[in-house]
Amino acid sequence: MDIPEQARAFLAAMRDRWACKLYDGRALAPEEESLILECGRLSPSSFGLEPWRFVANRPGGQVRQALFEACFAQDGVRTAGMVVAILVRRAEAYDPDGPLVLQRSARFPGGHPVFRADFVGYYEFLKAEGRLEEWARAQAYIPCANMMTGAKAAGIDSCAIEGYKEAEVLAALGFDPDIWRVGIVVTFGRPAEPVREKIREGLKAISEFK
Repeated sequence: MDIPEQARAFLAAMRDRWACKLYDGRALAPEEESLILECGRLSPSSFGLEPWRFVANRPGGQVRQALFEACFAQDGVRTAGMVVAILVRRAEAYDPDGPLVLQRSARFPGGHPVFRADFVGYYEFLKAEGRLEEWARAQAYIPCANMMTGAKAAGIDSCAIEGYKEAEVLAALGFDPDIWRVGIVVTFGRPAEPVREKIREGLKAISEFK
């Protein structure tokens, strides 16, 4: 069968994306910022709860300097056209009768009663396993990946940052550590370094059908 052109364009963005460690320091255009954040907004989440908040930062100023220091002085953070910290709520937020779940569930058919009946068993499982925050943080990688691919489709490079001091990132952004966790930090911009070759294993080496 023929692969649709839209799918080919998506795959091309995936193939061309690379981890940029040094940017030219120029801010992104408002339309580019909006495109990247919209790619995050449209991303799927477990039970549709969208546990995240995307906190974006433009070049310059005290917040950027604090983020740079909180991320172990990585040049990509210092020089990016936009830095996005994807925060997620702590475990208490996912109580089936708490305000976040009440608000989010009201959007779905049947509202909170129907949603709660579906969600409560999984919530209790995660709570018993001590995995509520692990579950929430793992979801941050979904919008992160979509933002990076969407950015590349618009000619903007990116890099996911996992090296950071969580308390310092939250302090730089003004978020309460009793309420929020840092899922991941992502940088975006135009490169000030040569494009590096993408290194990946072949498909047969990492996949199989059973």
